[in-house]
Amino acid sequence: MTQSEKKRTLFSGARNSKKKWIIVGLAVAVIAGGGVFGYRTLLTPERAQAAYQVVTVKRGDVSETVLASGTVQASKRSSLSFSDAEDAKDAISTIQVKIGDHVKAGQVLATMDDSVAKIQVTNAQANLLSAQAKLEDAQKRKSAAEISSLQAAVTQAKNELELAKQNIDGQKATNDVAKAKANLDNAQKTFDSQKKLFEAGAISQTEYDNAQDALEQAKRDYNSAVLTAGQTSSQSGVKVEQALASYQTAQEALKEAQEGPDSATILAAKAAVEQAKAELQKAQKALNAVTLRAPMDGVIVQLNGNVGEIPGNDFIIMDNSNSGELEVLAQISQSDIGKVKEGLPVSFTTSSYPDETFTGKVKLIYPEAKTDSGVTSYDVLLSVTNKDSKLKIGMTMNVTIELGTHKDVLYVPAYALQTQNGKDGVYLMSGSGNSAGAESGATEQSAAGKSEAKPEAGAERQAGQTGERTSAREGRMASMPYQFVPIKIGFFAADRVEVLEGLKEGDRVVVPISTSTSSSTSNQNGARMGGGMPGLGGFPGGGGVVQMRGR
Repeated sequence: MTQSEKKRTLFSGARNSKKKWIIVGLAVAVIAGGGVFGYRTLLTPERAQAAYQVVTVKRGDVSETVLASGTVQASKRSSLSFSDAEDAKDAISTIQVKIGDHVKAGQVLATMDDSVAKIQVTNAQANLLSAQAKLEDAQKRKSAAEISSLQAAVTQAKNELELAKQNIDGQKATNDVAKAKANLDNAQKTFDSQKKLFEAGAISQTEYDNAQDALEQAKRDYNSAVLTAGQTSSQSGVKVEQALASYQTAQEALKEAQEGPDSATILAAKAAVEQAKAELQKAQKALNAVTLRAPMDGVIVQLNGNVGEIPGNDFIIMDNSNSGELEVLAQISQSDIGKVKEGLPVSFTTSSYPDETFTGKVKLIYPEAKTDSGVTSYDVLLSVTNKDSKLKIGMTMNVTIELGTHKDVLYVPAYALQTQNGKDGVYLMSGSGNSAGAESGATEQSAAGKSEAKPEAGAERQAGQTGERTSAREGRMASMPYQFVPIKIGFFAADRVEVLEGLKEGDRVVVPISTSTSSSTSNQNGARMGGGMPGLGGFPGGGGVVQMRGR
């Protein structure tokens, strides 16, 4: 292909493309014009009626609520270990539960060796019994027979003291010394006489020797008597002291018996009892420490250890998630927290059981706020009745806190509420209810287009166009069987709205089909539909406004 042929082909394709775009543009213009013409000419009141439904203003109860979401949690949770058994230093001997077991308060969960702890408890119990017996004896008053016996003991001790003072043994020893001294003197005289006779040759040697031996024996007897007398004298003093002490002891015992129990003795005995009790408690604590028991009714959720291992912290974790009363921790926005009070009734739903509603109450409002991505909220603790133990820890719950209920009041469905020009209202069927209100709504719209003066030609042209559109809209409004009526609302529930002013019972309210069919979604989001109706510059041509209500 030559260069000129390539150019012709390129220009030919461009011309064909341009023609295609012109044709498409004309088609769009024709369709749009036809749509506008069809909307203005064909949407008659009869056809518009098919785009809405009619509801009646009724009387009933309207409850205002606060909506939130939260997570199910146990109201009680306990982490168990052998932390009190510091002296045991032993491995786990038995584990008597497994994860998922339901246990009762006081039930044994696990144990360590308890033989040494049991011996210590037995010894402590024996010591306590002994101390209690001594205290009882100290507090007991002596009987008449016991007092008589003590009196006899005093008399006997007194007699023994008197005998000790008399020192009979000492007197005998003194006499023995005197006798031995006399014998010594006689033996000395005899020896002196025999010595002279022996020297004179009047007696024999034998006689002399006998006299000498007799003198030596008399000396020994005297010395022995003197020594015995000294010993007897010392012993006599000791006997007197001993007898005196025995006598005084007997007197004190008699006096105590006559006066009754001694307060100091009783206090000492009581102190001994208390000390024994403390030792027993310590021993029992050591015994209890090697036996792990459930502190409450509940279910085992974690088991962190095996038989033969040294137990650590958080050995067994349990909670009361199997009970009929659980908790939900919800987050309430700053705009609604002022309405929430402790004790308010609460209803719950969850995707796990879409056809069931659970009930509870507000338990606690935490005072400290939380801010996440610029949104401030408060934690609120709620109780929830766990029907048939269906709820599980961690489930997400839809929360509805019931703030209050107005009885026997006028109401309309929540999806019937509309907003125009910043005012709450409804579309009231013509010939029903407050026609003055409907007319005022039309008058306001009409006046908006007629109140301006004509300052300039351009403005005149624009005003003329606006007047034409207003006249057309007024014409359509006059042909429609409903008008917008402002109302004053009270409680705003998920499905209905209390009407304080603007309507009466039996009035018929128009609701767009698109609004009523999407009401469930709007109500869940806390939204209120607004904008227009067919023939009022709104539905179905668009331009509707959704106004969020934080209720």
